[in-house]
Amino acid sequence: MTDNRTEEQKLKSKRTHALVMMILGAIMSLCALAAGLIAISPGVFPSWMTGGWGRRAQAQYRTSAKSLVEFGEFSPATLARAKGQGRLVLLHLAPSWSREARLMEETTYADKRTAEWLAANLVTARADADERPDLAYMYGVGAWPTTALVHPDGRALAGAARLTPKLLLPWAGLIASTVKADPGKADGFAADARRRHEAVRRRPEPAPGPDDAVWGGAHHAPGEYAKTLSDQALIVLSTDAARAKAALAFVSAFMTMPGGGYASSVSGEVVLPDGRIEEGASYFAKDDAGRRAAGLPAVDRRIFSGPNADMARAVLLSRQATPPQKFHARRTLDFVWTRLVRDGRVLRSPGGLADWPPDQWAVIEAELVAGRTERARKVFARQDTPALRALGPNAYVDALRKRLTRK
Repeated sequence: MTDNRTEEQKLKSKRTHALVMMILGAIMSLCALAAGLIAISPGVFPSWMTGGWGRRAQAQYRTSAKSLVEFGEFSPATLARAKGQGRLVLLHLAPSWSREARLMEETTYADKRTAEWLAANLVTARADADERPDLAYMYGVGAWPTTALVHPDGRALAGAARLTPKLLLPWAGLIASTVKADPGKADGFAADARRRHEAVRRRPEPAPGPDDAVWGGAHHAPGEYAKTLSDQALIVLSTDAARAKAALAFVSAFMTMPGGGYASSVSGEVVLPDGRIEEGASYFAKDDAGRRAAGLPAVDRRIFSGPNADMARAVLLSRQATPPQKFHARRTLDFVWTRLVRDGRVLRSPGGLADWPPDQWAVIEAELVAGRTERARKVFARQDTPALRALGPNAYVDALRKRLTRK
């Protein structure tokens, strides 16, 4: 085909083509740089990297989308399968109350291309951070959800908070392909991840809040309207009498279980009869009547030993707690002792994780406050061993990993 353009037109076309290619090259370079930064920087990323802009202006309602990713249990068998397939494990780790985790499931993991790539290249697993605080300790990045890439030997290679579909694939793809091409580079990723996780553990826990002026109690954080038992225990122990009294009222109304025990959390959003989800910013702006007309938030009625012992201790120490509230706190300790303590060993939940140190110490402290010294001594006897005293934080993580990955 004859090109009838003038020389000037041809030159202009070449310049335009060169400019377009330069722009595309710059965009690709920026994408590669972002993926590289994510890959070598496990931890909490800026909001622009994790879809945070969408969180600033929450819609009043949203419609849930089902995750297309098939997640298995995170276990030694999962790690063994990953080793046999020569793949890394993607761990989706979050507590049940996390709105951010649900958003990632409804967006990133509901994306067909993402789901297909994950199925073809990684082994996918999920774990509840409330049930498995040991995994949160080993792999958590200080925000929910934690998206962790784990080596088949159990080492964390990288971690991030909520990632959009456009960021998850280049991030995970770069790390997975790098390790596959040169397995020795996993050591560098793991060393960097370990340093960053240790930095996360040194951070002070953020204070819960803001408070709910209608029902009392503290939301977990700005933008995260769920209420957790652990957060309420901190408020009950605060020196602000009015705030503590309001938190106690909320726990009594929504989290107190018949026969002893406290629910682990209350959702920060509400599923409406038509299936839509009303966001917390809209729902909790209403008065009591408006909320009840829409429906009550879901309550996670699972009972975990450590948070229950902490709440019981807080109630028993509180000057704002009423006699019935203190009576229930003692019943809670009885419930924990009969259901979750076996010969001095404290279980996280029935049939769940055993001997998690914070749970052990929470029960010891609560039983001492309740004046039940003999119970506290039985649990303490399990803790006061030369082997446990010899374990520092790093050695403790190593011991957990060995237990997790043993056959």
